[in-house]
Amino acid sequence: MTTVSHIEVARARRSRLVLFIGNPTSYYEVTRWAKLRQWMAAHGLEPVRELDGDILCAIVTDDVLDGVGSPKDEATTQRARETGVPCVSLHDTSRILGLTARARTRSMPTAGGVSAHTRHEGA
Repeated sequence: MTTVSHIEVARARRSRLVLFIGNPTSYYEVTRWAKLRQWMAAHGLEPVRELDGDILCAIVTDDVLDGVGSPKDEATTQRARETGVPCVSLHDTSRILGLTARARTRSMPTAGGVSAHTRHEGA
């Protein structure tokens, strides 16, 4: 586990907000973008389009990562990086799973609808 030096970064690690930056252009990217947003919502994460509040991570289109996105998207990506928000390619599935694992685990119920983090209060 990495050392956290800023309180904002530590707070964001508890967040369920995932920032989506850019506008997908190819059919494959549009499809991937929509499926990823749907998957995140189904796993207790909240896809957002504005860098406002504590952000867990940012999913970024290839155009923005390649430096050919809109000026607004470029500025948002730069601000996200400056505040310690990990910016990940739309296609980097393993990194997305890793960055969202802790937040997804906290939101997943166990069998019978009881949270996985139920505390035993003793006998």
